[in-house]
Amino acid sequence: MKSSLTTRLARTLFFLIAATTATSMFIVELFVNDVEDTILGLELKADAEYFTKQLQSGTFQPIKTAQLEAVFLSEGETELVLPEYFRSRSLPFSEEIEMGPTTLLIVGEQLEQPEGKLFLAQDITIMENRESLVQFALVGVTGFMLLVGFFVARTGAQYLVRPFKKLTREVLNTAPAASMPKITTDYRDQEFCDIAEAFNRFLSELEHHIEREKSFVKLASHELRTPLAVMSGALNVLEQRQSLSAADQKTLARIRRAMQTMRDDTEVLLELARSEASEGDARTIILQEVVQNTVDDLEHGHPDHAGRIRVYSDSPVLRVTTHPALVRMLLRNLVQNALRHTHAEVEVRMAGNKISVRDFGSGLPSTVTEHLSAAGTPSAITSTAGEFSNTTFGLLIVRLVCERLGWELEIPKSDSEGTEFLIHVHNLVSSY
Repeated sequence: MKSSLTTRLARTLFFLIAATTATSMFIVELFVNDVEDTILGLELKADAEYFTKQLQSGTFQPIKTAQLEAVFLSEGETELVLPEYFRSRSLPFSEEIEMGPTTLLIVGEQLEQPEGKLFLAQDITIMENRESLVQFALVGVTGFMLLVGFFVARTGAQYLVRPFKKLTREVLNTAPAASMPKITTDYRDQEFCDIAEAFNRFLSELEHHIEREKSFVKLASHELRTPLAVMSGALNVLEQRQSLSAADQKTLARIRRAMQTMRDDTEVLLELARSEASEGDARTIILQEVVQNTVDDLEHGHPDHAGRIRVYSDSPVLRVTTHPALVRMLLRNLVQNALRHTHAEVEVRMAGNKISVRDFGSGLPSTVTEHLSAAGTPSAITSTAGEFSNTTFGLLIVRLVCERLGWELEIPKSDSEGTEFLIHVHNLVSSY
């Protein structure tokens, strides 16, 4: 599952706050330690200079207080008289040592006048304890700042993403239609205004495109219906003359049936192009009769198909309320596609609420079956080059008709042994 923009932004802000806090605390710690070392070093240096002057003037006396100890070892004197922490050290030296609970900063210098060694020890236990307290306080401040940073990051991310969420909701709520409401552009940030205005321009262009398509469909409807009406009138004239032989009348009937099929198909294609459903055209039909009529039309129109289509039905009077022309177009395209892909027989089976059309050819390309079975735009089944073949166009019609009828299309098998299309029929009336 993909993370939301709010979560990503909050995480990024918190990381930046945490990094800034850690860097600041580290710099403060370095500064405090540097100040401590500098102060201690300067104090001991001043003490060393002070005691050196006393040694030179002959007024020096060894001292030992609660915080400071000063000892002078004349040249040739043994180090046994010195405290243990001054012994066996190379001069000069400056070091911090721990003696149990006590922390000492010790310094040793070699003097030439008078000749000998000067040792100083300063008790910095109090300062070390204070330093630990300071470090503990820094840790507490860091934790508090991280906690505050967490809430600031969450609140800031929600505030920053709020206009984006508003824009997203408006875009998602824009349903495709001939006329679509424009989204608001009253955003405080110019970038969101630019996005909203660009989307509104896209909607305007889309509306113009839809309007042009509707105008084209109306024009195509008129241009296609007119020649069909002329052909129908001419057939009526031929019938009224009663000068045709029985064979010619049979041929004339086939022409009239083909013309009626063409009229119905024209209406169906125009209806699909308009993306509108004509509820008044729906009626209850016997599914097997539609299947058989479709098979008869294919066999009469293509004599080489005669005898190749086998129809099996477990429910010969299965009734369904639907659009007959759409069902006829669906079945004709499925059966025609099956006949193209095999020279053997084609099986059409009706069992329960399912219609199966199966051939025994070489199978469809995997890309076609994947796109045909997947949800989404039916145009995905066209070829890579964007060109329609008889197969892809027929399957596109099948997909569109199934979507219009609310039926489900399934391809349970498509391999070197053949292809099977399975249609799940809905809106059943009764089955005897």
